[in-house]
Parts: sequence; structure tokens; C-alpha cells
Amino acid sequence: MHDYGNYDPEVLKKLHRVEIGMLNDFAALCKAHDINWFAISGTAIGAVRHKGFIPWDDDIDIAMLREDYEKFVSVMDSDPEFSKKYELWGHERKNRYYNLIPELMLRGTLSVCEVAHAGGYRPGIMLDLFIFDNVPDNAKEAKRIIDKCYYLKILYLTYNIDYGKFAKRETGLTRYKDYVLSVLHKLLRLIPHCDEKIYKAFMKQALKTRGASDTYTCLYDTGAHIMGIKKSRSFPTVSVPFEDTQIHLVRNYRAQLARHMGRDFMTLPPEEKRTNHFPVEFSFGEAGDKA
Repeated sequence: MHDYGNYDPEVLKKLHRVEIGMLNDFAALCKAHDINWFAISGTAIGAVRHKGFIPWDDDIDIAMLREDYEKFVSVMDSDPEFSKKYELWGHERKNRYYNLIPELMLRGTLSVCEVAHAGGYRPGIMLDLFIFDNVPDNAKEAKRIIDKCYYLKILYLTYNIDYGKFAKRETGLTRYKDYVLSVLHKLLRLIPHCDEKIYKAFMKQALKTRGASDTYTCLYDTGAHIMGIKKSRSFPTVSVPFEDTQIHLVRNYRAQLARHMGRDFMTLPPEEKRTNHFPVEFSFGEAGDKA
């Protein structure tokens, strides 16, 4: 879906300013507690190609190794000022979300994408936190874990979202898939504590190789097979300009971006491929007064 044209330019600029404020708060907390993090995907491309946001982008993608994420959760929960301003959504948190990616939400705001809206979720403006877990250094062994996690992730999404709500506007195979997923959604909902069972099965795979390899990837992501990193080649991270601040990238970021996003990542995509997460419900709340 091409949503870029739906943003008022001034609203998008204000959203970028709010998200930069969130990034700076997040980075300051991590720096104070020696927690590593790095930008990935469109945010990393924006840093390298635009020295800031991709002009039509509307979110920030942050990645952390599992051990750094766990440390972040601990220090966030023990920091009253940070926790007063932000809340963390995820399966093991008070507020869950429809996917397995933890989301750092700015309290008092609202940014509800179409899929979240379909599932009855009303999150705020967020930073996506992509957790990177160990997978075997051997590619075939890693693929087995990645494939298992992929199907478990699909089950988790299907449990939380009735994709039949999107079927009428689709055509061909996509419409058929949405109807099939809608039936599966209803069946999964009949199983007691089904989401807990799916999550436990996912985490069993995600933690299977913990501490036993140099290879990490984000098992929550559909691109897990192409976004892996070697810890020995990626750290320490490097800081590069991003808008009026700095952002962290893995040390070999050009090689990582070429593998994950394609060798032509420095080339602007055609207009019809310039997508974002345009919300169906949105409010800056009090954050808009400060942006």
C-alpha cells in the first residue's frame, strides 16, 4: 500500500521531531547503563543515504542483542522518570501487542496502524525494538531455527488478528489467503492460552543457541534469513549523523545493509514503493505541544 501521500507534510515533520526526542531519551538511558543498540532497516538506510529519516518514513527501527534488551528492560523499569514518560509493550509486559516485536511507546500519544486497529490495539507513537538472538554459525542449522520461528510468528499474528477483515478489498490469491487465515484465527481462539503456548514454543527456539555462536538475527522478522550479523564484525558500533543527533550502526553497516536491504540501498526506490505505516488513528497529545 502506498500511504506516503496521506501524511500532511507538517504533521510528518512534527512526527519526526517527536521520534528524535524519543531516540535521544532511549540513547541517553542506554549510554548511562552501557547498553548496546543499533539502527536497522529503513532507519539505517536513512542515516547513510539521507543523514536522517528517509523523507517518507514515519518510524525508527532499533535493534538490540537479547542480553542488551534484557538489561534495558531492567533499567527502564527501575527508572521512574523514564517509565513515567514511556511504556514498553510486548508479550511479557502488562500491555501486549499483536506481533512479537517489543514496542517502546510514548505515553499520551496515539498511532494506530491498520493491522493494530483490526486487532483492537491502540498503541502510541513508538520505537520498534528488534531483538537479535543467537542462531547457529552453520547456515543449514540456523535455517532450521529461522523456519520454525517464522511459522510460530505467523501463528502468533493470526491468533491476534482476524485477516478476514482485509479480504474484501483484496483480489486473487491474497484474498484467499486472508480468508484461510481468518478461519485459522477462529480455530486458534478456541484453544485455551493458545498465545502463551505459541510464545513459549517461539522462545524455546529463540534461546536454543544462546551464547553458543557469533551469529545473531532477529527471529521476529520475516527477513531473519538475510539480516543476520556476526557479533565480532559488528561491535563496537559506530555513530553517524541522524537529523540533529547521532545514531548507532553496526561497524560493518554497508555490508549488513547490502545483505539485508539490497546492494542498491543507496538508490531511491520508485514512488510506488515508498511506503510507511500511515495510521488510521493518530494523536500527538501533549507531545505535539513540545515538538
